[in-house]
Amino acid sequence: MQLIDIIHPVKPPCLRCPYKLGLVQMVVCPCPQCKSNGYRMYAQLQNQKRSQGKD
Repeated sequence: MQLIDIIHPVKPPCLRCPYKLGLVQMVVCPCPQCKSNGYRMYAQLQNQKRSQGKD
C-alpha cells in the first residue's frame, strides 16, 4: 500500500465530474463541499445529469 492510498483512501473522480466537464452549471463551485463530504457531490451530479437526460 502506498502512502497516497493511506492519505486519500477515496480517489477523487474530478476528471469525470460533470461540473468540471462543463455539463452542469452552478452559481457556486461545488468542489470544496464535494471534497469535504467524501466526493458524494459527484454522485449527486451524475444522478442529476441522468435525470435531465430522461426528460
